[in-house]
Amino acid sequence: MASPHQKGVLDNNFKVSTKDGKTEVITLNTKAITIIWGGESCEGRYWRRTTINSFEVAELVSVYWLEVAGRVPLSNFSPSTTYAFVVTLKLKPEASGWENSPVIFSLKMPGQAVSSKPVKLHQYMGSDWVDVPEGGIRFTVPKSASGELDFAIYEIKGDKWKKGLMIKEVKFIKV
Repeated sequence: MASPHQKGVLDNNFKVSTKDGKTEVITLNTKAITIIWGGESCEGRYWRRTTINSFEVAELVSVYWLEVAGRVPLSNFSPSTTYAFVVTLKLKPEASGWENSPVIFSLKMPGQAVSSKPVKLHQYMGSDWVDVPEGGIRFTVPKSASGELDFAIYEIKGDKWKKGLMIKEVKFIKV
């Protein structure tokens, strides 16, 4: 039976770019992230997949609660290196529901507190693809890195239906 939620699958859905043997950027496409109400049994009702300039993006049709998450093994990162977590996204001209409640971008390293940034997405109306949050959420990979890095994007407190958000990819960029 098809699930109402898309479970993120990392295999073949992420790319690691290196320079001089160190990880520079880790890029996850939208199949590598978990999208609540983004599964096959709900296809097109809450989220839909669209191809734009050879990128498959996840397009939000309409949801009350926004919940997107994922995880990446720390073994993919270079130890003792600082990265920034960002999501490449765009709001369609007809996007709505983003005016009052901020979207929370969060990151959790094993054994550490959650780092988060609230972002009012309506400020990006009319923009092209943009990396959000601005400047990213920075984190440093421990020297002996094990476990997984968890990330999430959510808005569950607002009282408006949200639509028009397009997610292109999730990136972890060396700073």
